[in-house]
Amino acid sequence: MTVPAIAVTSGEPAGIGPELCLKLTGWSGEGRPVVLGDRDLLRQRAEQLGLDITLRDFSPNVAVDRNSLDVLHVPLAVPSRPGKLDAANGCYVLALLDRALAGCQSGEFAAMTTAPVHKGVIN
Repeated sequence: MTVPAIAVTSGEPAGIGPELCLKLTGWSGEGRPVVLGDRDLLRQRAEQLGLDITLRDFSPNVAVDRNSLDVLHVPLAVPSRPGKLDAANGCYVLALLDRALAGCQSGEFAAMTTAPVHKGVIN
């Protein structure tokens, strides 16, 4: 049985979105969460939180592994620090949304959801 992939955009990189996405490791619910975001950002946040999480590159042809977190890498525009907004990453947040939408339209993803975004940074 194929488990439907659910795109989860990691949201504003300076906000809580990356941390919320890391909490999807071990997800036992329906679907296969696939986090769209910067792999290095997610790795850094996991280290800052003391979380031992295995990040693996998403491939629709690889079996689901509930002990790791599938990541579709989308690079940050500029480095990010928690709590420090940077308008230069507004295009990054939009790129996450665009990629998730394209994946839904093509059938790569069955659905999408987003971590919080900061509309002021995007504007």
